[in-house]
Amino acid sequence: MSYESKHEAIDAEVEPLISHPGPLHTRAIGKILAIWAVFTAIGIIIALFLPQHLFPVGYGTEQHDVVLTFVVFTIAAAPVAALVYAVTFYSLFAWRKKGSGKSDTPPPDGAPIHGNSAVASVWIGVSVVLVLFLLVWGMTELGAETQTEANVIRVNVTGQQWMWTFSYPGTGVTSPTLIVPEGRQVKFQVTSEDVAHGFWPVQLGVQIDAMPNVTNLISATPNKLGTFAVRCSQICGLYHAYMQTTGQVVTNAQFAQWLTNHGASTSSVKSYALSGK
Repeated sequence: MSYESKHEAIDAEVEPLISHPGPLHTRAIGKILAIWAVFTAIGIIIALFLPQHLFPVGYGTEQHDVVLTFVVFTIAAAPVAALVYAVTFYSLFAWRKKGSGKSDTPPPDGAPIHGNSAVASVWIGVSVVLVLFLLVWGMTELGAETQTEANVIRVNVTGQQWMWTFSYPGTGVTSPTLIVPEGRQVKFQVTSEDVAHGFWPVQLGVQIDAMPNVTNLISATPNKLGTFAVRCSQICGLYHAYMQTTGQVVTNAQFAQWLTNHGASTSSVKSYALSGK
């Protein structure tokens, strides 16, 4: 048999398998949907209960927002991910080729979805709804501003190899430890003296780069008394792992007293700590 004749015979054998695919039976669809429902439920359960073990205890409203966003986005993604996992799981056990002989013919391909307007419409519609939902959620969180300017205090944050320095404008107070009052929005003005660092008060739920010759702004609202960690989130050199300190959330009275104890005048404490300027 010539080379051309051999390939014509192979094409004649394979063409029916491609041109006339077998239908996706209702029974298979039912099983896939059942698996999808189980996987979706597992995803939602994970979203509701796992974050409390993944995230640190929050000391600010922003950390709460981070956890809530993680939960909501995971719930929204669970049905989509579950569908992919369900089809994959079912395919591994129900649609695999079990024969071992050379004469065994694989079953026909499933019905193609290319050009299937119903499938395309559902897929596009679901995608648009999810994207719009995530967009609206994200824009709402970014635009949320619940504090008035009178209730704001400012803290200058400076990163350097390999320590943090915190200063409180107008008071003359500088500290290697971050002290902030409960219930007040703190606006951090972050910069660096040498290389790129990352300012990360972990339990406050915010993070921003500390860049030389640039001042980046970020805010947090502490809502729980206690001590939290402050770390560098950018690899900044040999002792990057040791560039960490502690922060503390205190009452407004304790904050004013702390400023006084560290050299701030009574007038500057009153102007800074009480009026928020």
